[in-house]
Amino acid sequence: MRDYLDAPIAYFPDAKGWAYTTEDQGRYELPGLWLTSTELQSLALLLQLLDSFGNGLLNRELVVIEEYIGKLLASRGIERSAFDQHIKVLPLSNRYIANHMFANVCEAVLKKQKLAISYRNYQRHISKRTISPQTLVYYRENWYLDAWCHLRNGLRTFSLARVEKLTILDERASALPCEQLNAHFTEGYGIFSGEAKYTAVLRFSSEIAHEIAMQQWHPNQQGSWDNGHFLLTLPYSDERELIQDILRYSPYVRVEQPSALQLSVRDRLQRAIQLYK
Repeated sequence: MRDYLDAPIAYFPDAKGWAYTTEDQGRYELPGLWLTSTELQSLALLLQLLDSFGNGLLNRELVVIEEYIGKLLASRGIERSAFDQHIKVLPLSNRYIANHMFANVCEAVLKKQKLAISYRNYQRHISKRTISPQTLVYYRENWYLDAWCHLRNGLRTFSLARVEKLTILDERASALPCEQLNAHFTEGYGIFSGEAKYTAVLRFSSEIAHEIAMQQWHPNQQGSWDNGHFLLTLPYSDERELIQDILRYSPYVRVEQPSALQLSVRDRLQRAIQLYK
């Protein structure tokens, strides 16, 4: 209480115990949770989102907080159960992550400790790596970890769902400048990081042009109108996720540039058509 809550208490050897100091003439009060109804509702909704999108990551500690918030809401005439009954959260394509796995990653990120992991890639090959975690990212309903990989000697993004095993090491993680992290992880497209080497120009037809004009595909994108069509220009380093997003809007989008991306999309479409022949 004295060290963390600034309570005016001291140890008295004669009494062999702690007590408030007599010099303090004012009153001391333990800090409480004083929130408005709106703030409580926002916090309750945040806990619900964490539980829904995190595959049950609402562990025992957070459950206690949720119960306490529920009591505070009830005292203001708001039922906590109304959130589950009238507000729907529909996570799609999210992959399961064990609670202890997620908790250990969070601890390593916050305490800046290295991790030893066994990682399974897209080809199901498992490699053992030592990494220095930098940033934990929730992207498209899945969790990813940006880290410095000491095996590859470079920045990498790891899907937590593909981590088979992990151990928190008693070693300080390598700290990288924010400028370096931002340059590496924001220039690429989507979850694929790295220096942006290419620029895509996409033409969206009038059927969905206005919808696309309201969307952000990349922080450095540029948009323009051409006879009712919307031209979207954006940088990318890896075409895989970009191709998936382009195919989502087919046949209302055409790749104008570069030709390599145009050929990749055409090849993917032709292979899909073969499945129906």
